[in-house]
Amino acid sequence: MITQINKEELLAEFEEKYVANRWVNEFIQIDERYKNNTVAIEENLISKFDSVCKKVRDLQERNLKGEIKYIYFSLLRTSLLENKGQYRIDLYDENWFLDKEEDSINIDLDFIYTSLFKHMEELKEKKNEYGRNITDMDIENIMLQEAEKYHILAVEFLKGLIEKFINISSYEEIKKIEDIMILAGEYMDAKEIIYPRQEDTPS
Repeated sequence: MITQINKEELLAEFEEKYVANRWVNEFIQIDERYKNNTVAIEENLISKFDSVCKKVRDLQERNLKGEIKYIYFSLLRTSLLENKGQYRIDLYDENWFLDKEEDSINIDLDFIYTSLFKHMEELKEKKNEYGRNITDMDIENIMLQEAEKYHILAVEFLKGLIEKFINISSYEEIKKIEDIMILAGEYMDAKEIIYPRQEDTPS
């Protein structure tokens, strides 16, 4: 029976051989994928944001939702296990997560995460070199660790799109507080303010 120490050593060797710094080349490919499909990617995401803003506007017209104070883009980690790079957009009034009228829509950032999923499929083949010592669960854990890098890239991408989101008419028509905040992170766990940009915020 393999000892825990040997298991850790094998995993460390496996990750050094097949995982370490792989994301660098993947990010170059993601950038190319984005450049080749910019219009389609952005139009799809703006359309989804437009759709959820219209839902909120309709609720506000019926006095069922207050002024929007927070917009939150959240990574759905469970979707990663299904090989989907999904984020959820929620618009909240001052009640934040206790907002009774839930308004959300899922968006796909597969153009970013496809590289991660393809890499993990390759790792499932490579693990056979190690017999039963490296399991599918180990590959899943590696994916969730690597996904953090892709999430950082996704947040930077969303930062670059914010101005286009907030310039559509449906967003302008919803009632919102003056110092509205747009955040990105994992679901129910706000991490980073992506609008207003911190350099634009008075100290």
